Amino acid sequence: NSMKIMMILAISLIGILGLSLTAFAENSLVPEWIKNNAKWWSEGSISEADYLSSLEYLITKGIIQVPITVYEVTAQQTLATEDERAQFFVVTFHEGLISEDVVINSFQKFEAISSANKNSPPYQFPLYEFDDQPAFLLEGLPTSENKKLYVGLDNWLTGGATQNPFDVDIDVIAGDGSTIITWEYRECEPTAFGTFLQDVVFYYQYVDQDKAEIHERVIFDCLGVHLTTPDE
Repeated sequence: NSMKIMMILAISLIGILGLSLTAFAENSLVPEWIKNNAKWWSEGSISEADYLSSLEYLITKGIIQVPITVYEVTAQQTLATEDERAQFFVVTFHEGLISEDVVINSFQKFEAISSANKNSPPYQFPLYEFDDQPAFLLEGLPTSENKKLYVGLDNWLTGGATQNPFDVDIDVIAGDGSTIITWEYRECEPTAFGTFLQDVVFYYQYVDQDKAEIHERVIFDCLGVHLTTPDE
């Protein structure tokens, strides 16, 4: 709220405004109507809102420059090591996408979502809502190693209802290669696929280069999902 910000500035600047505005009085950049506002406000001749508006004018026009202190906020450091923390995904499409299992470990993004919110804005946190139909999203860089995936997606694109749903296992892998958790999706089918240019410079890039990237994204709807860990 700009009015609240101006009030804070008014409190912090009131001790110097008399000198500042007196100095500015000889500067043609300062309008005549603003030069005596500090005095008039202190005397009650003008309202607080009018005085704050005059401060806002001075600041927005660059006549008064107020340094803003930026406080660094850091999250608590995790105790997990690189070997213990999740580092990548291994996705196994079981027979049904094509006539054999397909294993892909090049997906950089996996999101467990619900079918009702799979098209939600990207700023919303991806979550699977337990009372909804499970769905998931995979995203990465198109590579020649994914050709079997593309063949399977084309089979579903052209064959549609003649295709049989298939199971998908998504392993979340730690730095030491061990599996932390597995999302076991059952009776799945692809429902959306796209290749697009990611050219927003401040958005997360999959390759550590300051340039646009071509990404691909595929969404699957499933009938069931189960979580397993190596201890089960």
